[in-house]
Amino acid sequence: MKVYDISKENIPEFASYVGEDIADDMKRKFYRGYGVKDDDGSVAGVLVYEVLGTENDDEDVRSAFRFLKAESKEAYSLLHQSYREDGTDDDEIEKSTYQFEDEEPADSCEEQGFSKEQKESDLARISLKDASGMDFVSKLKIPDHIVSIDMLSMMQFRTAIRNCLFNGQKGLLEDLGNLSMGWFDIELSTCTIMDDEVKGLFLVRVTPSGTIIPVLLFVQGADSRKNLARMIACSVKKAQEKYLPETQIEINCARSSTGALVNKLFPDVVRKTAYCGSRSEVFWD
Repeated sequence: MKVYDISKENIPEFASYVGEDIADDMKRKFYRGYGVKDDDGSVAGVLVYEVLGTENDDEDVRSAFRFLKAESKEAYSLLHQSYREDGTDDDEIEKSTYQFEDEEPADSCEEQGFSKEQKESDLARISLKDASGMDFVSKLKIPDHIVSIDMLSMMQFRTAIRNCLFNGQKGLLEDLGNLSMGWFDIELSTCTIMDDEVKGLFLVRVTPSGTIIPVLLFVQGADSRKNLARMIACSVKKAQEKYLPETQIEINCARSSTGALVNKLFPDVVRKTAYCGSRSEVFWD
Protein backbone atom coordinates (compact mmCIF):
# COMPACT_ATOMS: atom_id res chain seq x y z
CA MET A 1 0.00 0.00 0.00
CA LYS A 2 1.07 3.56 -0.66
CA VAL A 3 -0.10 6.81 0.93
CA TYR A 4 -0.73 9.96 -1.13
CA ASP A 5 -1.29 13.57 -0.21
CA ILE A 6 -4.64 14.53 -1.73
CA SER A 7 -4.96 17.94 -3.34
CA LYS A 8 -7.21 19.60 -5.87
CA GLU A 9 -4.84 18.34 -8.56
CA ASN A 10 -5.24 14.61 -7.84
CA ILE A 11 -8.65 14.52 -6.15
CA PRO A 12 -10.25 13.10 -9.34
CA GLU A 13 -8.37 9.85 -8.58
CA PHE A 14 -10.26 9.57 -5.27
CA ALA A 15 -13.55 11.29 -6.20
CA SER A 16 -15.61 8.15 -6.70
CA TYR A 17 -14.52 6.92 -3.26
CA VAL A 18 -15.26 10.09 -1.26
CA GLY A 19 -18.25 11.29 -3.29
CA GLU A 20 -18.72 14.45 -5.31
CA ASP A 21 -19.40 16.76 -2.35
CA ILE A 22 -16.17 15.98 -0.48
CA ALA A 23 -14.25 15.98 -3.76
CA ASP A 24 -15.53 19.50 -4.42
CA ASP A 25 -14.57 20.64 -0.91
CA MET A 26 -10.98 19.53 -1.54
CA LYS A 27 -10.61 22.62 -3.75
CA ARG A 28 -11.06 24.83 -0.68
CA LYS A 29 -8.22 26.58 1.15
CA PHE A 30 -8.26 24.72 4.47
CA TYR A 31 -9.14 21.21 3.32
CA ARG A 32 -6.41 18.55 3.43
CA GLY A 33 -6.41 14.84 2.79
CA TYR A 34 -4.56 11.55 2.57
CA GLY A 35 -5.41 8.60 0.38
CA VAL A 36 -4.20 5.01 0.41
CA LYS A 37 -3.97 2.85 -2.71
CA ASP A 38 -3.38 -0.87 -3.01
CA ASP A 39 -0.59 -2.22 -5.19
CA ASP A 40 -3.05 -2.59 -8.06
CA GLY A 41 -3.88 1.15 -7.87
CA SER A 42 -7.34 0.77 -6.34
CA VAL A 43 -8.27 3.17 -3.54
CA ALA A 44 -8.11 1.50 -0.12
CA GLY A 45 -8.97 4.46 2.10
CA VAL A 46 -9.22 8.23 2.44
CA LEU A 47 -9.00 10.76 5.28
CA VAL A 48 -10.16 14.34 4.64
CA TYR A 49 -9.96 17.04 7.30
CA GLU A 50 -10.45 20.79 7.59
CA VAL A 51 -8.00 23.01 9.45
CA LEU A 52 -9.72 25.57 11.69
CA GLY A 53 -8.55 28.65 13.58
CA THR A 54 -5.48 29.51 11.53
CA GLU A 55 -6.59 33.09 10.82
CA ASN A 56 -7.52 34.10 14.36
CA ASP A 57 -4.78 34.64 16.92
CA ASP A 58 -7.34 34.16 19.72
CA GLU A 59 -8.16 30.60 18.62
CA ASP A 60 -6.20 27.38 18.94
CA VAL A 61 -5.48 25.73 15.61
CA ARG A 62 -7.54 22.57 15.38
CA SER A 63 -8.87 20.20 12.78
CA ALA A 64 -12.17 18.48 12.09
CA PHE A 65 -12.27 15.19 10.23
CA ARG A 66 -14.79 15.56 7.39
CA PHE A 67 -14.42 12.09 5.86
CA LEU A 68 -12.76 8.86 6.96
CA LYS A 69 -13.22 5.46 5.38
CA ALA A 70 -10.90 2.54 4.66
CA GLU A 71 -11.10 -1.03 3.45
CA SER A 72 -8.86 -2.55 6.12
CA LYS A 73 -7.25 -1.90 9.49
CA GLU A 74 -3.92 -1.53 7.73
CA ALA A 75 -5.31 1.24 5.52
CA TYR A 76 -6.86 3.01 8.52
CA SER A 77 -3.52 2.79 10.32
CA LEU A 78 -1.61 4.29 7.40
CA LEU A 79 -4.05 7.19 7.12
CA HIS A 80 -3.83 7.97 10.82
CA GLN A 81 -0.05 7.66 10.79
CA SER A 82 0.28 10.13 7.91
CA TYR A 83 -2.07 12.56 9.58
CA ARG A 84 -0.31 12.41 12.94
CA GLU A 85 3.26 12.50 11.61
CA ASP A 86 2.77 15.05 8.82
CA GLY A 87 -0.64 16.74 8.92
CA THR A 88 -0.69 17.91 12.51
CA ASP A 89 2.88 19.18 12.26
CA ASP A 90 2.44 20.98 8.93
CA ASP A 91 -0.42 23.13 10.25
CA GLU A 92 0.61 23.08 13.92
CA ILE A 93 -2.71 21.54 14.89
CA GLU A 94 -3.27 21.47 18.64
CA LYS A 95 -6.52 19.50 18.76
CA SER A 96 -8.17 17.07 16.36
CA THR A 97 -11.89 16.24 16.38
CA TYR A 98 -14.29 13.97 14.55
CA GLN A 99 -18.01 13.27 14.29
CA PHE A 100 -19.29 10.32 12.25
CA GLU A 101 -22.66 8.67 11.99
CA ASP A 102 -20.93 5.33 11.22
CA GLU A 103 -19.11 3.64 14.08
CA GLU A 104 -16.27 2.01 12.15
CA PRO A 105 -14.23 5.20 11.46
CA ALA A 106 -14.87 6.31 15.05
CA ASP A 107 -13.44 3.01 16.30
CA SER A 108 -10.33 3.58 14.20
CA CYS A 109 -9.93 6.99 15.81
CA GLU A 110 -10.36 5.55 19.30
CA GLU A 111 -7.59 3.06 18.58
CA GLN A 112 -5.35 6.05 17.79
CA GLY A 113 -5.91 7.80 21.13
CA PHE A 114 -9.08 9.79 20.45
CA SER A 115 -11.92 9.86 22.91
CA LYS A 116 -15.21 8.34 21.77
CA GLU A 117 -18.78 8.98 22.84
CA GLN A 118 -22.26 8.76 21.39
CA LYS A 119 -24.58 11.73 21.09
CA GLU A 120 -27.20 13.26 18.85
CA SER A 121 -25.69 14.26 15.52
CA ASP A 122 -25.09 17.96 14.88
CA LEU A 123 -26.73 17.53 11.47
CA ALA A 124 -30.49 17.91 11.11
CA ARG A 125 -31.97 16.91 7.77
CA ILE A 126 -35.36 18.06 6.54
CA SER A 127 -36.99 18.17 3.14
CA LEU A 128 -37.73 21.32 1.17
CA LYS A 129 -41.38 20.33 1.52
CA ASP A 130 -41.03 20.48 5.33
CA ALA A 131 -39.34 23.88 5.16
CA SER A 132 -42.02 25.19 2.82
CA GLY A 133 -44.64 24.24 5.39
CA MET A 134 -43.37 26.70 8.01
CA ASP A 135 -46.10 29.24 8.82
CA PHE A 136 -43.94 32.31 8.41
CA VAL A 137 -42.81 31.25 4.92
CA SER A 138 -46.30 31.56 3.52
CA LYS A 139 -47.48 34.42 5.75
CA LEU A 140 -44.55 36.84 5.51
CA LYS A 141 -44.68 39.42 2.77
CA ILE A 142 -41.24 39.88 1.27
CA PRO A 143 -40.43 43.61 1.03
CA ASP A 144 -38.41 45.13 -1.79
CA HIS A 145 -35.29 45.43 0.35
CA ILE A 146 -35.01 41.62 0.65
CA VAL A 147 -33.52 40.21 -2.56
CA SER A 148 -31.37 37.36 -3.84
CA ILE A 149 -27.64 38.07 -3.91
CA ASP A 150 -27.69 37.83 -7.70
CA MET A 151 -28.90 41.44 -7.50
CA LEU A 152 -25.61 42.52 -5.88
CA SER A 153 -22.56 43.77 -7.72
CA MET A 154 -19.32 41.95 -6.98
CA MET A 155 -18.13 44.98 -5.00
CA GLN A 156 -21.30 44.99 -2.88
CA PHE A 157 -20.89 41.29 -2.18
CA ARG A 158 -17.23 41.55 -1.20
CA THR A 159 -17.98 44.56 1.03
CA ALA A 160 -20.76 42.58 2.74
CA ILE A 161 -18.41 39.64 3.33
CA ARG A 162 -15.75 41.93 4.81
CA ASN A 163 -18.40 43.38 7.12
CA CYS A 164 -19.34 39.91 8.32
CA LEU A 165 -15.72 39.04 9.03
CA PHE A 166 -15.13 42.38 10.76
CA ASN A 167 -18.02 41.51 13.09
CA GLY A 168 -16.59 38.06 13.77
CA GLN A 169 -19.26 36.29 11.72
CA LYS A 170 -18.20 33.55 9.31
CA GLY A 171 -20.98 31.02 9.88
CA LEU A 172 -19.84 27.51 9.01
CA LEU A 173 -17.14 28.75 6.65
CA GLU A 174 -13.55 28.94 7.80
CA ASP A 175 -12.66 30.19 4.33
CA LEU A 176 -15.53 32.69 3.91
CA GLY A 177 -13.17 35.42 2.72
CA ASN A 178 -11.78 33.18 -0.04
CA LEU A 179 -15.04 32.00 -1.58
CA SER A 180 -16.48 33.57 -4.71
CA MET A 181 -20.10 34.64 -5.00
CA GLY A 182 -20.62 31.80 -7.47
CA TRP A 183 -19.72 29.19 -4.84
CA PHE A 184 -23.10 29.91 -3.26
CA ASP A 185 -26.49 29.45 -4.89
CA ILE A 186 -27.01 33.09 -5.86
CA GLU A 187 -30.77 32.69 -6.21
CA LEU A 188 -31.38 30.96 -2.87
CA SER A 189 -28.88 33.15 -1.01
CA THR A 190 -30.62 36.35 0.07
CA CYS A 191 -29.69 39.71 1.54
CA THR A 192 -31.12 42.80 3.18
CA ILE A 193 -30.32 46.10 1.47
CA MET A 194 -30.99 49.34 3.36
CA ASP A 195 -29.82 52.76 2.16
CA ASP A 196 -27.80 51.09 -0.60
CA GLU A 197 -25.84 49.02 1.95
CA VAL A 198 -26.03 45.28 2.56
CA LYS A 199 -27.21 44.94 6.16
CA GLY A 200 -27.85 41.22 6.17
CA LEU A 201 -26.81 38.00 4.43
CA PHE A 202 -28.33 34.54 4.35
CA LEU A 203 -25.88 32.46 2.34
CA VAL A 204 -26.86 29.04 1.04
CA ARG A 205 -24.70 26.42 -0.61
CA VAL A 206 -26.17 23.74 -2.88
CA THR A 207 -23.67 20.88 -3.10
CA PRO A 208 -22.86 19.05 -6.33
CA SER A 209 -25.08 16.17 -5.13
CA GLY A 210 -28.00 18.58 -4.68
CA THR A 211 -28.17 19.06 -0.90
CA ILE A 212 -29.16 22.55 0.30
CA ILE A 213 -26.95 23.78 3.17
CA PRO A 214 -27.43 27.13 4.94
CA VAL A 215 -23.92 28.33 5.81
CA LEU A 216 -24.21 31.93 7.07
CA LEU A 217 -26.94 34.06 8.63
CA PHE A 218 -26.06 37.60 9.69
CA VAL A 219 -28.11 40.79 9.90
CA GLN A 220 -27.66 44.24 11.41
CA GLY A 221 -29.68 47.40 11.89
CA ALA A 222 -33.32 48.24 12.47
CA ASP A 223 -35.85 45.39 12.25
CA SER A 224 -33.00 42.88 12.24
CA ARG A 225 -35.14 40.03 13.62
CA LYS A 226 -37.89 40.66 11.05
CA ASN A 227 -35.36 40.88 8.23
CA LEU A 228 -33.74 37.66 9.38
CA ALA A 229 -37.06 35.83 9.06
CA ARG A 230 -37.78 37.56 5.74
CA MET A 231 -34.44 36.48 4.27
CA ILE A 232 -35.09 32.85 5.25
CA ALA A 233 -38.64 32.97 3.88
CA CYS A 234 -37.44 34.52 0.64
CA SER A 235 -34.81 31.81 0.29
CA VAL A 236 -37.31 28.99 0.83
CA LYS A 237 -39.68 30.48 -1.72
CA LYS A 238 -36.85 30.73 -4.25
CA ALA A 239 -35.96 27.09 -3.54
CA GLN A 240 -39.55 26.04 -4.19
CA GLU A 241 -39.28 27.51 -7.68
CA LYS A 242 -35.98 25.79 -8.45
CA TYR A 243 -35.85 22.41 -6.66
CA LEU A 244 -38.10 19.41 -6.06
CA PRO A 245 -40.06 19.13 -2.76
CA GLU A 246 -38.03 16.09 -1.68
CA THR A 247 -34.73 17.99 -1.97
CA GLN A 248 -32.84 17.63 1.30
CA ILE A 249 -31.81 20.56 3.50
CA GLU A 250 -28.95 19.91 5.92
CA ILE A 251 -28.69 22.21 8.93
CA ASN A 252 -25.67 22.16 11.24
CA CYS A 253 -26.93 22.46 14.83
CA ALA A 254 -23.52 22.56 16.54
CA ARG A 255 -24.42 25.99 17.90
CA SER A 256 -27.03 25.68 20.64
CA SER A 257 -29.01 28.62 19.27
CA THR A 258 -29.34 26.92 15.88
CA GLY A 259 -30.33 23.64 17.50
CA ALA A 260 -32.99 25.37 19.59
CA LEU A 261 -34.40 27.10 16.50
CA VAL A 262 -34.54 23.84 14.53
CA ASN A 263 -36.28 22.07 17.43
CA LYS A 264 -38.82 24.88 17.61
CA LEU A 265 -39.55 25.01 13.88
CA PHE A 266 -39.37 21.25 13.29
CA PRO A 267 -40.32 19.50 16.56
CA ASP A 268 -40.70 16.13 14.81
CA VAL A 269 -37.24 16.07 13.24
CA VAL A 270 -35.09 13.21 14.52
CA ARG A 271 -31.33 13.51 14.29
CA LYS A 272 -29.24 10.38 13.92
CA THR A 273 -26.90 9.08 16.57
CA ALA A 274 -23.30 10.20 16.01
CA TYR A 275 -19.95 9.07 17.34
CA CYS A 276 -17.62 11.90 18.26
CA GLY A 277 -14.32 12.49 19.96
CA SER A 278 -11.13 14.49 20.14
CA ARG A 279 -7.41 14.22 20.77
CA SER A 280 -4.83 16.74 21.88
CA GLU A 281 -1.88 16.90 19.51
CA VAL A 282 1.83 17.53 19.97
CA PHE A 283 3.82 19.14 17.21
CA TRP A 284 7.50 20.05 17.09
CA ASP A 285 8.97 23.42 16.18
